[in-house]
Amino acid sequence: MADVHSGTSGFVYEEIKYMTLNRPDLSVIVPVYNEENVIKSFTDHLLNVLNSINMTCNMSWEIVFVDDGSLDNTFEIIKTLAVSSEKISGVRFSRNFGKEAAMLAGLEHAEGRAVLMIDGDGQHPPEYIKQLVVPWQAGKADIVMAVKSERKSDSVWSRANAHLFNWFMEWATGMNMTGASDFQLLDRRVVQSILQMKERNRFFRGLSNWAGFRVVRVPFNVDDRMGGESKWSTLQLIRLAVTGITSFSARPLNLVMGLGACGLGVGFILLIQALWSWFIGIDVPGWTSLTIVILFFGSANLVAVGLVGIYLAKIFEEVKARPIYLVQETTRTLDSVKLDEDVE
Repeated sequence: MADVHSGTSGFVYEEIKYMTLNRPDLSVIVPVYNEENVIKSFTDHLLNVLNSINMTCNMSWEIVFVDDGSLDNTFEIIKTLAVSSEKISGVRFSRNFGKEAAMLAGLEHAEGRAVLMIDGDGQHPPEYIKQLVVPWQAGKADIVMAVKSERKSDSVWSRANAHLFNWFMEWATGMNMTGASDFQLLDRRVVQSILQMKERNRFFRGLSNWAGFRVVRVPFNVDDRMGGESKWSTLQLIRLAVTGITSFSARPLNLVMGLGACGLGVGFILLIQALWSWFIGIDVPGWTSLTIVILFFGSANLVAVGLVGIYLAKIFEEVKARPIYLVQETTRTLDSVKLDEDVE
Protein backbone atom coordinates (compact mmCIF):
# COMPACT_ATOMS: atom_id res chain seq x y z
CA MET A 1 0.00 0.00 0.00
CA ALA A 2 1.51 3.35 -0.99
CA ASP A 3 2.25 5.53 2.01
CA VAL A 4 2.50 8.86 0.23
CA HIS A 5 0.14 11.70 0.98
CA SER A 6 0.04 15.44 0.70
CA GLY A 7 -0.07 18.24 3.23
CA THR A 8 -2.41 21.21 3.56
CA SER A 9 -3.96 21.13 0.09
CA GLY A 10 -4.07 17.34 -0.20
CA PHE A 11 -5.90 14.91 2.11
CA VAL A 12 -7.88 16.59 4.85
CA TYR A 13 -7.04 15.33 8.32
CA GLU A 14 -9.93 14.75 10.68
CA GLU A 15 -9.74 16.18 14.18
CA ILE A 16 -9.08 12.72 15.66
CA LYS A 17 -5.69 13.55 17.10
CA TYR A 18 -6.95 16.73 18.78
CA MET A 19 -9.62 14.78 20.66
CA THR A 20 -7.16 12.56 22.48
CA LEU A 21 -7.28 12.70 26.28
CA ASN A 22 -3.49 12.38 26.45
CA ARG A 23 -2.79 15.57 24.56
CA PRO A 24 0.65 16.92 25.61
CA ASP A 25 1.18 20.42 26.92
CA LEU A 26 4.10 21.09 24.57
CA SER A 27 4.97 19.83 21.09
CA VAL A 28 8.59 20.38 20.06
CA ILE A 29 8.98 20.53 16.25
CA VAL A 30 12.45 19.79 14.90
CA PRO A 31 12.97 20.23 11.12
CA VAL A 32 16.07 18.30 9.97
CA TYR A 33 17.91 17.68 6.73
CA ASN A 34 20.98 15.43 6.45
CA GLU A 35 21.73 15.62 10.18
CA GLU A 36 22.73 12.00 10.85
CA ASN A 37 25.93 13.14 12.56
CA VAL A 38 24.25 15.35 15.16
CA ILE A 39 20.65 14.24 15.59
CA LYS A 40 21.35 11.64 18.30
CA SER A 41 23.45 13.95 20.49
CA PHE A 42 21.00 16.80 19.92
CA THR A 43 18.07 14.59 20.95
CA ASP A 44 19.85 13.45 24.12
CA HIS A 45 20.45 17.08 25.04
CA LEU A 46 16.86 18.03 24.22
CA LEU A 47 15.46 15.14 26.27
CA ASN A 48 17.46 16.19 29.33
CA VAL A 49 16.06 19.72 29.07
CA LEU A 50 12.46 18.57 28.53
CA ASN A 51 12.59 16.09 31.42
CA SER A 52 13.89 18.86 33.66
CA ILE A 53 11.07 21.18 32.54
CA ASN A 54 8.54 18.42 33.19
CA MET A 55 9.77 18.07 36.76
CA THR A 56 9.90 21.80 37.54
CA CYS A 57 6.89 23.03 35.52
CA ASN A 58 4.79 19.85 35.48
CA MET A 59 4.56 19.97 31.69
CA SER A 60 4.06 16.97 29.42
CA TRP A 61 5.68 17.04 26.00
CA GLU A 62 6.27 15.33 22.67
CA ILE A 63 8.95 15.68 19.99
CA VAL A 64 8.05 15.65 16.29
CA PHE A 65 10.96 15.38 13.86
CA VAL A 66 10.28 16.43 10.26
CA ASP A 67 12.83 15.00 7.84
CA ASP A 68 12.95 17.26 4.80
CA GLY A 69 13.92 14.53 2.36
CA SER A 70 17.34 13.72 3.83
CA LEU A 71 19.73 11.73 1.63
CA ASP A 72 21.56 10.14 4.57
CA ASN A 73 20.35 7.95 7.46
CA THR A 74 18.64 10.76 9.36
CA PHE A 75 15.18 9.19 9.27
CA GLU A 76 16.50 5.75 10.21
CA ILE A 77 17.86 7.30 13.38
CA ILE A 78 14.53 9.07 13.96
CA LYS A 79 12.70 5.74 13.70
CA THR A 80 15.08 4.26 16.26
CA LEU A 81 14.42 7.20 18.59
CA ALA A 82 10.66 6.78 18.09
CA VAL A 83 10.90 3.12 19.08
CA SER A 84 12.80 4.05 22.25
CA SER A 85 10.16 6.58 23.34
CA GLU A 86 6.45 6.94 22.58
CA LYS A 87 6.90 10.69 23.03
CA ILE A 88 9.04 10.89 19.88
CA SER A 89 7.62 10.67 16.37
CA GLY A 90 8.84 11.44 12.89
CA VAL A 91 7.59 12.53 9.48
CA ARG A 92 9.58 12.01 6.30
CA PHE A 93 9.08 13.95 3.06
CA SER A 94 9.25 12.26 -0.33
CA ARG A 95 11.94 14.79 -1.31
CA ASN A 96 13.42 18.06 -0.14
CA PHE A 97 10.64 20.68 0.01
CA GLY A 98 12.45 23.26 2.14
CA LYS A 99 12.42 24.30 5.77
CA GLU A 100 9.22 26.34 5.49
CA ALA A 101 7.34 23.24 4.32
CA ALA A 102 8.94 21.19 7.12
CA MET A 103 7.77 23.67 9.76
CA LEU A 104 4.25 23.63 8.30
CA ALA A 105 4.21 19.82 8.45
CA GLY A 106 5.31 20.04 12.06
CA LEU A 107 2.45 22.39 12.90
CA GLU A 108 -0.03 20.07 11.19
CA HIS A 109 1.22 16.97 13.02
CA ALA A 110 1.72 18.57 16.46
CA GLU A 111 -0.81 17.73 19.15
CA GLY A 112 0.33 20.00 22.00
CA ARG A 113 -1.47 22.94 23.56
CA ALA A 114 1.67 24.89 22.63
CA VAL A 115 4.13 24.27 19.81
CA LEU A 116 7.85 25.06 19.92
CA MET A 117 10.01 25.34 16.81
CA ILE A 118 13.71 24.56 17.21
CA ASP A 119 16.51 23.75 14.74
CA GLY A 120 18.08 20.32 15.00
CA ASP A 121 21.70 21.45 14.52
CA GLY A 122 22.16 22.87 18.03
CA GLN A 123 22.31 26.54 17.06
CA HIS A 124 19.04 27.06 18.94
CA PRO A 125 20.17 26.05 22.46
CA PRO A 126 17.55 23.82 24.17
CA GLU A 127 18.50 25.47 27.50
CA TYR A 128 16.38 28.45 26.49
CA ILE A 129 13.20 26.40 26.12
CA LYS A 130 12.20 26.95 29.75
CA GLN A 131 12.51 30.74 29.27
CA LEU A 132 10.11 30.44 26.34
CA VAL A 133 7.68 28.19 28.21
CA VAL A 134 7.36 30.25 31.41
CA PRO A 135 5.64 33.38 29.91
CA TRP A 136 3.18 31.19 27.99
CA GLN A 137 2.44 28.95 30.95
CA ALA A 138 1.84 32.04 33.11
CA GLY A 139 -0.72 33.29 30.58
CA LYS A 140 1.34 36.36 29.66
CA ALA A 141 1.95 35.54 25.99
CA ASP A 142 0.53 33.62 23.03
CA ILE A 143 3.79 33.88 21.08
CA VAL A 144 7.21 33.78 22.72
CA MET A 145 9.96 34.67 20.26
CA ALA A 146 13.61 33.87 20.85
CA VAL A 147 15.50 36.90 19.50
CA LYS A 148 19.14 36.66 18.52
CA SER A 149 21.27 38.89 20.74
CA GLU A 150 24.65 37.63 19.53
CA ARG A 151 25.65 35.94 16.27
CA LYS A 152 29.25 34.95 17.03
CA SER A 153 28.98 31.83 14.91
CA ASP A 154 28.02 33.84 11.81
CA SER A 155 30.54 35.31 9.41
CA VAL A 156 30.79 39.03 8.76
CA TRP A 157 29.15 38.42 5.38
CA SER A 158 26.22 36.59 7.00
CA ARG A 159 25.71 39.36 9.55
CA ALA A 160 25.76 41.99 6.82
CA ASN A 161 23.19 40.02 4.82
CA ALA A 162 20.99 39.67 7.91
CA HIS A 163 21.11 43.40 8.64
CA LEU A 164 20.33 44.25 5.02
CA PHE A 165 17.40 41.82 4.93
CA ASN A 166 15.98 43.06 8.25
CA TRP A 167 16.20 46.69 7.11
CA PHE A 168 14.57 45.98 3.75
CA MET A 169 11.88 43.80 5.36
CA GLU A 170 10.95 46.57 7.79
CA TRP A 171 10.94 49.14 4.98
CA ALA A 172 8.77 46.95 2.74
CA THR A 173 6.34 45.50 5.30
CA GLY A 174 6.63 47.57 8.46
CA MET A 175 7.50 44.43 10.47
CA ASN A 176 10.58 44.66 12.66
CA MET A 177 12.52 41.43 12.01
CA THR A 178 15.72 42.42 13.79
CA GLY A 179 17.16 39.36 15.50
CA ALA A 180 14.11 37.29 14.53
CA SER A 181 14.46 33.52 14.25
CA ASP A 182 12.34 30.42 13.81
CA PHE A 183 13.01 29.55 17.46
CA GLN A 184 9.50 30.34 18.75
CA LEU A 185 6.76 29.03 21.00
CA LEU A 186 3.18 29.35 19.74
CA ASP A 187 -0.06 28.84 21.62
CA ARG A 188 -2.55 26.43 20.01
CA ARG A 189 -4.76 29.39 18.97
CA VAL A 190 -1.83 30.89 17.05
CA VAL A 191 -1.05 27.53 15.43
CA GLN A 192 -4.64 27.14 14.26
CA SER A 193 -4.59 30.71 12.91
CA ILE A 194 -1.42 30.06 10.91
CA LEU A 195 -2.81 26.79 9.53
CA GLN A 196 -5.82 28.72 8.23
CA MET A 197 -3.49 30.76 6.01
CA LYS A 198 -3.54 28.88 2.72
CA GLU A 199 -0.71 30.53 0.80
CA ARG A 200 1.99 28.22 -0.54
CA ASN A 201 4.82 30.73 -0.52
CA ARG A 202 5.19 30.77 3.24
CA PHE A 203 7.54 32.72 5.49
CA PHE A 204 7.08 31.44 9.05
CA ARG A 205 8.67 34.39 10.84
CA GLY A 206 6.48 36.80 8.94
CA LEU A 207 3.31 34.76 9.49
CA SER A 208 3.80 34.57 13.25
CA ASN A 209 4.63 38.28 13.34
CA TRP A 210 1.62 39.17 11.19
CA ALA A 211 -0.74 37.03 13.29
CA GLY A 212 -0.40 39.42 16.20
CA PHE A 213 -1.62 38.07 19.56
CA ARG A 214 0.36 38.76 22.71
CA VAL A 215 4.11 38.58 22.08
CA VAL A 216 7.02 38.26 24.50
CA ARG A 217 10.61 38.38 23.22
CA VAL A 218 13.42 36.47 24.89
CA PRO A 219 17.05 37.17 23.88
CA PHE A 220 19.36 34.24 23.21
CA ASN A 221 22.87 33.62 21.96
CA VAL A 222 23.25 31.56 18.80
CA ASP A 223 25.50 28.53 19.41
CA ASP A 224 27.85 26.88 16.96
CA ARG A 225 26.54 23.88 15.05
CA MET A 226 27.02 20.59 16.90
CA GLY A 227 28.57 19.17 13.74
CA GLY A 228 28.43 19.18 9.97
CA GLU A 229 27.94 22.23 7.79
CA SER A 230 25.12 24.68 7.27
CA LYS A 231 22.58 23.57 4.66
CA TRP A 232 21.86 27.18 3.69
CA SER A 233 23.61 28.57 0.62
CA THR A 234 23.67 32.25 -0.31
CA LEU A 235 21.23 31.55 -3.16
CA GLN A 236 18.78 29.84 -0.76
CA LEU A 237 18.96 32.79 1.63
CA ILE A 238 18.25 35.18 -1.25
CA ARG A 239 15.23 33.06 -2.27
CA LEU A 240 13.98 33.11 1.32
CA ALA A 241 14.37 36.88 1.43
CA VAL A 242 12.46 37.27 -1.86
CA THR A 243 9.69 34.99 -0.55
CA GLY A 244 9.47 36.93 2.71
CA ILE A 245 9.25 40.32 1.03
CA THR A 246 6.91 39.39 -1.83
CA SER A 247 4.61 37.47 0.54
CA PHE A 248 3.92 40.48 2.72
CA SER A 249 4.33 43.59 0.61
CA ALA A 250 3.85 45.08 -2.85
CA ARG A 251 5.98 48.09 -1.95
CA PRO A 252 8.85 47.08 -4.29
CA LEU A 253 6.39 47.54 -7.18
CA ASN A 254 5.58 51.00 -5.87
CA LEU A 255 9.31 51.73 -5.79
CA VAL A 256 9.53 50.81 -9.48
CA MET A 257 6.67 53.19 -10.26
CA GLY A 258 8.48 55.93 -8.33
CA LEU A 259 11.64 55.26 -10.32
CA GLY A 260 9.62 55.58 -13.52
CA ALA A 261 8.25 58.94 -12.33
CA CYS A 262 11.82 60.11 -11.68
CA GLY A 263 12.75 59.01 -15.18
CA LEU A 264 9.94 61.09 -16.65
CA GLY A 265 11.15 64.06 -14.66
CA VAL A 266 14.72 63.68 -15.88
CA GLY A 267 13.52 63.23 -19.46
CA PHE A 268 11.40 66.38 -19.23
CA ILE A 269 14.37 68.40 -17.94
CA LEU A 270 16.59 67.13 -20.76
CA LEU A 271 13.86 67.98 -23.28
CA ILE A 272 13.63 71.57 -21.99
CA GLN A 273 17.44 71.87 -22.13
CA ALA A 274 17.54 70.60 -25.72
CA LEU A 275 14.75 72.92 -26.89
CA TRP A 276 16.36 75.93 -25.20
CA SER A 277 19.75 75.15 -26.76
CA TRP A 278 18.14 74.83 -30.20
CA PHE A 279 16.20 78.07 -29.70
CA ILE A 280 19.31 80.12 -28.88
CA GLY A 281 21.31 78.50 -31.68
CA ILE A 282 23.93 76.45 -29.84
CA ASP A 283 24.82 72.81 -30.26
CA VAL A 284 23.14 70.35 -27.93
CA PRO A 285 25.93 68.92 -25.72
CA GLY A 286 25.88 65.90 -23.46
CA TRP A 287 26.00 62.74 -25.55
CA THR A 288 27.90 61.00 -22.74
CA SER A 289 25.38 62.01 -20.10
CA LEU A 290 22.51 61.04 -22.42
CA THR A 291 24.05 57.61 -22.99
CA ILE A 292 24.37 57.11 -19.22
CA VAL A 293 20.74 58.09 -18.69
CA ILE A 294 19.57 55.69 -21.40
CA LEU A 295 21.63 52.84 -19.99
CA PHE A 296 20.44 53.53 -16.44
CA PHE A 297 16.75 53.64 -17.20
CA GLY A 298 17.02 50.81 -19.73
CA SER A 299 18.51 48.64 -16.99
CA ALA A 300 15.87 49.88 -14.56
CA ASN A 301 13.19 48.74 -17.00
CA LEU A 302 14.70 45.26 -17.09
CA VAL A 303 14.80 45.16 -13.29
CA ALA A 304 11.17 46.29 -13.18
CA VAL A 305 10.13 43.58 -15.64
CA GLY A 306 12.02 41.00 -13.56
CA LEU A 307 10.34 42.21 -10.36
CA VAL A 308 6.90 41.98 -11.92
CA GLY A 309 7.87 38.52 -13.16
CA ILE A 310 8.68 37.42 -9.59
CA TYR A 311 5.23 38.47 -8.39
CA LEU A 312 3.58 36.77 -11.37
CA ALA A 313 5.55 33.59 -10.69
CA LYS A 314 4.33 33.61 -7.08
CA ILE A 315 0.75 34.05 -8.28
CA PHE A 316 1.26 31.21 -10.77
CA GLU A 317 2.44 28.90 -7.97
CA GLU A 318 -0.56 29.83 -5.82
CA VAL A 319 -3.03 29.25 -8.66
CA LYS A 320 -1.67 25.76 -9.41
CA ALA A 321 -2.48 24.83 -5.80
CA ARG A 322 -0.04 21.94 -5.64
CA PRO A 323 0.59 20.43 -2.19
CA ILE A 324 3.22 22.23 -0.16
CA TYR A 325 4.80 18.91 0.74
CA LEU A 326 4.35 15.15 0.28
CA VAL A 327 4.85 12.73 3.15
CA GLN A 328 6.49 9.44 2.30
CA GLU A 329 6.57 7.88 5.74
CA THR A 330 5.62 8.54 9.36
CA THR A 331 6.34 6.73 12.61
CA ARG A 332 2.83 7.13 14.03
CA THR A 333 0.58 4.08 13.77
CA LEU A 334 -2.60 6.20 13.76
CA ASP A 335 -1.36 8.27 10.86
CA SER A 336 -0.34 5.17 8.89
CA VAL A 337 -3.79 3.59 9.29
CA LYS A 338 -5.53 6.81 8.32
CA LEU A 339 -3.29 7.25 5.26
CA ASP A 340 -3.98 3.73 4.04
CA GLU A 341 -7.71 4.39 4.28
CA ASP A 342 -7.28 7.61 2.28
CA VAL A 343 -5.27 5.88 -0.46
CA GLU A 344 -7.93 3.21 -0.80
